[in-house]
Amino acid sequence: MPLIIRRDGVKRCAACLAIYYCGRECQVADRPEYKVPCNLIKKSRQHLQSEYEKLRDMPAGFLTPDRVFETCVGRFWCVVETRPYMRARYHLVDTLLLSHGTAGGPVDVVQEALDHLLDMLRLCHSDNMGLRQLVPALYMRLGRYQEAYDFIKWYATTGNESDYDWGNMDLPFLDVKDADVLETPPAKLAERFANPSHVSALVLLKVRVLLGLRIIQKTRVALGGTVPAEKIVDLIRAQLVSSGGGSSSILPKRSDILLASPEETTRITDALQRQIKELYDAAQETNPHFWHLLTENPDAGALQRPTEACTMGSRDEALLLVGYSYALWYETPRAVDMLRGLGKA
Repeated sequence: MPLIIRRDGVKRCAACLAIYYCGRECQVADRPEYKVPCNLIKKSRQHLQSEYEKLRDMPAGFLTPDRVFETCVGRFWCVVETRPYMRARYHLVDTLLLSHGTAGGPVDVVQEALDHLLDMLRLCHSDNMGLRQLVPALYMRLGRYQEAYDFIKWYATTGNESDYDWGNMDLPFLDVKDADVLETPPAKLAERFANPSHVSALVLLKVRVLLGLRIIQKTRVALGGTVPAEKIVDLIRAQLVSSGGGSSSILPKRSDILLASPEETTRITDALQRQIKELYDAAQETNPHFWHLLTENPDAGALQRPTEACTMGSRDEALLLVGYSYALWYETPRAVDMLRGLGKA
């Protein structure tokens, strides 16, 4: 099911600022069902605004810098007074995604949630709240697959170095650009205790590329060498865009892949399958509940969300992660079936 795309001529709900209606009658008809999430989002926005104003107007003191939004960028968490604001902002993101973050939910909500999280990481590089867990899936739901992989790779490489100084604002931060999604995953992602949400997103990213490559193979077989290479590339691009496989924003940039020989395409496909299995196994070892919940009971991520801190590898951790990632999987045709197949392999 595709995301609902915002269109011109619709009106935004003035209370929650999250949903659009074609007119007043449509909004009134939807009110009985939408009243609860609308009020929750409205209250979250009001709470965030209140915390923002308190922090913005906070007088300077011995341990409280002046103009914290300007002078403490990157080091927000070090100033204790910033934490209520950061928690309020995360609560808004959480409320938006719980209310409208299901498969096929409004793209505007996904975009707003991502914008909040990226700006919070800008303010607090050390990410004491674990916001990085949510970002790759949101990138991918918006079709920004390259940015998702760049984000994942940075945290698996530079962001995973034991001597990286999170308090040094002169060090590179989220600076990986145009990394090769076909490459062997960074070692930290294919071993136990890897970031399970990042591993899950990378598994799906590679699954999407694999589905795209299979379209390439089928196209070649169907055409039987009767069409010039340039025409084949155009046909493949069109199929990738219309297939729902989600790889269209990555593969069309790689004409070397689109024009690769059948033998090379098969080699790449085989390598991707091995990488997917290794990543799947790493995530399974890190949290044995995650894949099972994702494939067999994804709604539990929204209906049984833990209220306290989770321990690594626990079912509560899996519930939390599934709640933030299941929409991405269920918006990808055939992906969950492939995931079930990995579980049986």
